[in-house]
Amino acid sequence: MELLSINGAYGLCESLYDITPDEDTFEDIALEAWRKINNRHTRLYRFIGSVSKGKLKLPCNVDEIESVHIPIPDAQVTSDLSYDFWTENIWIESYIDHRKHLEDPYWTRGKLVKYDEGNNELIFAHDYPRVMVVYHGIIVDDEGLPLVNDKELSAIATFVAYTSLYKESIKKRDGNLLKLAQVVKEDWLRQCNAARVKPYLNQNDMDRILDAKMSWNRKTYGKSYKPTL
Repeated sequence: MELLSINGAYGLCESLYDITPDEDTFEDIALEAWRKINNRHTRLYRFIGSVSKGKLKLPCNVDEIESVHIPIPDAQVTSDLSYDFWTENIWIESYIDHRKHLEDPYWTRGKLVKYDEGNNELIFAHDYPRVMVVYHGIIVDDEGLPLVNDKELSAIATFVAYTSLYKESIKKRDGNLLKLAQVVKEDWLRQCNAARVKPYLNQNDMDRILDAKMSWNRKTYGKSYKPTL
């Protein structure tokens, strides 16, 4: 699935609705549409930083944190009578970490540490010179804007067109423009619902979802009620 820049909604709005959005407010309106659709295209990131005064600033694209590590083998001992026993545990844990690192993309070598989440930062009980954060991050372009698929891009362009018409109708006190904005709003609602359906879901999958959500007996012999997106 190819992901596109959200800026493409600007030209698409002009092509589909012959409306030129305001450049100063386009980005804010497009991001509002993206939040309303509420889809997130993410991938796994690993971020390394140092904890200062108990806090670690996170990257701006963090969506969900998977784990937080410090580069110390998580070797547990039950007795302090033998140093060799502790050293042997470190070797064993290092070997296990190496195997897991090769087999599981979510696994990161090192000891897990406890933390609290703040305002785009992590809060720790101690300072650490090196901390690795494994997180699911939103895929963004070079400008830091989220990437979207083609259905989401079309819905965003429609929302921008609706917002532009609505603002213009209010400014000019024009009832005809307001009615036209309502027509485009209906198109936005339809495209928003379509964009929320994942691309990998086929019509049979949607049919099963509707069966579970609506009723076990939606079918009439000889007729089809598959949704059209």
